[in-house]
Amino acid sequence: MRRLMQLMGCLSLALLVSACATSYDTEKSFWTFGEGFDTVQIAPDSWQISFVGNNATDRALARKYVLYKSAELCRNAGYPYFMFTSERVDRDSVGQFGVGTDIDKDFLIGSSSIEKQTSLIVEVTGLKEQAEQGDARVYSTDYILGHIKIDD
Repeated sequence: MRRLMQLMGCLSLALLVSACATSYDTEKSFWTFGEGFDTVQIAPDSWQISFVGNNATDRALARKYVLYKSAELCRNAGYPYFMFTSERVDRDSVGQFGVGTDIDKDFLIGSSSIEKQTSLIVEVTGLKEQAEQGDARVYSTDYILGHIKIDD
């Protein structure tokens, strides 16, 4: 009975944690189950930013996070403007969670769920001036940081 209570406590905690959208300040790690940000500088003026959100993180929220992260990186590197040179957004069904080892003793055998993860990967380039960049939209770092609200 004690083991069952521990299992129920762990499941309740997992459900509570998974009910909230992935927060902006989450960095990808083993402890975040691969959710959050991963940022790599790929050139003196460019970064690859990837973000993976949980079931409660939709595409719009993920894109808002990546816009804000791009503006922070570019401003900190001295670029008042930036543009995305590539962008990809996906919403995937991932994983299956099952509980139970013995059909005669465990009433949770066979329970499972499929999670949806929103993933976004961009390459962002910092710009010194707001020059025309063909079809690419040029963003102002100050405008993004001043007008997009990130609620943690």
